[in-house]
Amino acid sequence: MTSIVLGYILAVTSALFHTLYIIPRKLSKQKPIYYIFYMGIGFLLSSVLLCIVCLCLHIELDLVNPILIYAIIAGILSMIASISVVIAIDKIGLSRSNQWKNLQGPIGAMLIFLFFSEGTNTKILLLLIAIAAIFTSAILLTIKQGKEKIDKKGILYALIAAIAYGINALMRKYTSDANLIYEQQLYSSFFMFLSASVYILIKDKNIRKIGSIKKKDNKLAILAGAIYYFAVYFYIIAYKYIQGSIAYTIVQLNAVFTIFLGIFVFKELAFRKNWLRITIGTLLAVIGLFILMLAQK
Repeated sequence: MTSIVLGYILAVTSALFHTLYIIPRKLSKQKPIYYIFYMGIGFLLSSVLLCIVCLCLHIELDLVNPILIYAIIAGILSMIASISVVIAIDKIGLSRSNQWKNLQGPIGAMLIFLFFSEGTNTKILLLLIAIAAIFTSAILLTIKQGKEKIDKKGILYALIAAIAYGINALMRKYTSDANLIYEQQLYSSFFMFLSASVYILIKDKNIRKIGSIKKKDNKLAILAGAIYYFAVYFYIIAYKYIQGSIAYTIVQLNAVFTIFLGIFVFKELAFRKNWLRITIGTLLAVIGLFILMLAQK
């Protein structure tokens, strides 16, 4: 029972960090791909530092395990998902984009159900109801401000992020079950950084536009990468204590944190004018996550 409680605490902590790592983007005006490049640096530096700490503490690391191929895939998916999230935030805001992105919860949970035999312990009807609740929540929270037009491309990018993050959760489950925690973080962060670098080289033909690491916007991105390290770290550790699909579902509580952050801190939505839609949308998000947990027998 103690280990189960610990698993829940780790998953909730991950949800909090998943909200925190987005904040630097709201304070940065850097172009998405350059932002992700520096975010990859922050993620990689954190991974290297933690691996050094492990070596100092005489914790053995298995850096040549073939299962780490899943961590490589996870790193590439992290780059795709992260740049999609950044573009979505820029186009439709933090609170709106996050609700569409959080369809990653049902996607990730469903994949883990299927590939780790958790599907035999799943109530399909409840799973579908949970997906419907989260989807409806996203629609309700896609609120226009006055004559503002909602950029549909922003929604599309958020959905791309949801799919990439959902598959990423599955890749993380494979490596976590092999007890490759720090190793997978090192591999995934390196390939997130590498794939962003390759993208820039293909797009710009050079790396001169990346800019100085001393720039405020780039420092914010590095900070986001460091926070992202722990956002991932806590939920892959949670995989060791509770069912993977449950852990990843709890992580989606960041939806609720992000809604309030977007509304009350960044003033993206007028609460007084849209209080009913916001309240119902938030409740549906919470209900959807709760039902998703009940869907597991």
